[in-house]
Amino acid sequence: MKIGVLGGTFDPVHNGHLAAARAAMDCAGLDRVLFIPSAQPPHRPAAVAGPDARVEMTRLAIDGEAAFQVSDIEVRRGGPSCTADTLAALQAAFPGDELFLILGWDAARLFSSWHEPDTVKRLARVVIVSRPGTSSPDFQQLAAAGLKPEDVVLCLRPTPDVSGSALRSAIRAGRPITGEVPAAVERFITTHRLYMDNQ
Repeated sequence: MKIGVLGGTFDPVHNGHLAAARAAMDCAGLDRVLFIPSAQPPHRPAAVAGPDARVEMTRLAIDGEAAFQVSDIEVRRGGPSCTADTLAALQAAFPGDELFLILGWDAARLFSSWHEPDTVKRLARVVIVSRPGTSSPDFQQLAAAGLKPEDVVLCLRPTPDVSGSALRSAIRAGRPITGEVPAAVERFITTHRLYMDNQ
């Protein structure tokens, strides 16, 4: 089985994440995508919403998508969420399956600065999904990021221009986010008053 791994803070999870997962499934012929909310992202500030809320929002977002699953492996492990550690644990859990790491180019361009990037490449093939507002990488840019172009699946598909930071700002300002996150996620945010006082 081909399993895609889509990690992130999911703070909050939004339609861009879902579109990236669907695009990667199509481009790489994946059977399943695991959404993995991070405990403590190494390259970003700490998440605003707590880990349990972000896991629950992700579960709500993928409800009804048979090929999507949520794993709380990083939240349960705690500490910095290093992809190499997560992939090693997933390989042990799914020994007969092939892992594919789904990244936007904004994250992939920092790949060489990651913890144990060679381990990541050994454990999973990288699928790069194009992000709105960023150009698609060429061979030289991939090589500069520490990625062999022949080992990467480039998935150049249009995805919605949504970001977690913009959503948090909109919620704080009282602007609607309808259509940018799944309806169940919007209800969860409203019910639990998430991001209302986000600085």
